[in-house]
Amino acid sequence: MERLCKVGADRGPRRFPRKGADRTILMHSIVMMLDSSRSYTERQIKEALRAWNRDVAPAIETDHVTLRRLLVDHGQLERTAAGESYRVGFPARSVAFALEVYDLDLRATVAAYLEHQRSRPRRRPA
Repeated sequence: MERLCKVGADRGPRRFPRKGADRTILMHSIVMMLDSSRSYTERQIKEALRAWNRDVAPAIETDHVTLRRLLVDHGQLERTAAGESYRVGFPARSVAFALEVYDLDLRATVAAYLEHQRSRPRRRPA
């Protein structure tokens, strides 16, 4: 969670990471905000991705179309052939996180992190 906060909410704006664990953490945080038992329309996915970007990863500068394509390309999100509906996918290479991670409220965790960052005294350069 600390890494999610540092990459997604701290010291922005920045691009979505190109590779590595940071990218995996961010993509997984998006999927965690979706209900895996339902299908989403394109509009609902757009709204969910915008909410994730606003509430969980405000430091990441990207648009919902890029995020959606990234999730589909990596098997995190599946779409019908016509692109009419989307659902959480099951990527071939699954990433395991500690079970406690799946019970976290991502929005509240990031909000608490940002509040803590704002309340810390800033160091002055020497």
